[in-house]
Amino acid sequence: MYINTFRYKPEDVDCKLCTEYRKKLGCTVKGCPFLAERIEAGVVGYGDAVQNTLAHHTALAPRLTALIRLFPGTMWADARHKPRMEAFKARQGYRRHRDTPAYYAAMYLLTANEDLHRRTANCFCKRGLEFAYALLRGIAPHDYTLFVAARDLFTGADGLTFTDLADPGVVDAVAFRLVVNALLVVRYGPVILDIRERGHGA
Repeated sequence: MYINTFRYKPEDVDCKLCTEYRKKLGCTVKGCPFLAERIEAGVVGYGDAVQNTLAHHTALAPRLTALIRLFPGTMWADARHKPRMEAFKARQGYRRHRDTPAYYAAMYLLTANEDLHRRTANCFCKRGLEFAYALLRGIAPHDYTLFVAARDLFTGADGLTFTDLADPGVVDAVAFRLVVNALLVVRYGPVILDIRERGHGA
């Protein structure tokens, strides 16, 4: 069995090495096709990733601008979020067919706080997620928003729309940040959670 330990370094992902780069024009594409690799190398900031993923949703523009400007330097909800998710991920083990970016995005949302994690831990199984096992009675509106977003990202349902995300009365600022971060996980994989810099895009 071969375990790939290769990690991209900044010099590996220099734009001048890209097939889309032209000497006189620079980059010739609107969105970087190798953003995931550049994130892994640590040369892409939060603003770049958000804009590459969601810039075409114009209704979100005001909230995205504020989100990027106020980026706290971490993708996690608080200091306990990452250890909670990592411990739970280790307990679930690795399953090649189950462990997709959408699975990790749902796990990211459902481990955002202790109460939500306690209510949804039974949803995780060998095949993926069974949202019917969640204990939703008495759940806080904020946590319910995260639950619906996790379910939608994993199953492809549309209980939470981009119109909902654009409305601060429907999705509060903290939930908005976490849902946007989960959308980044779906697009780029869990490596996106390592972003520390705000970068451009604000």
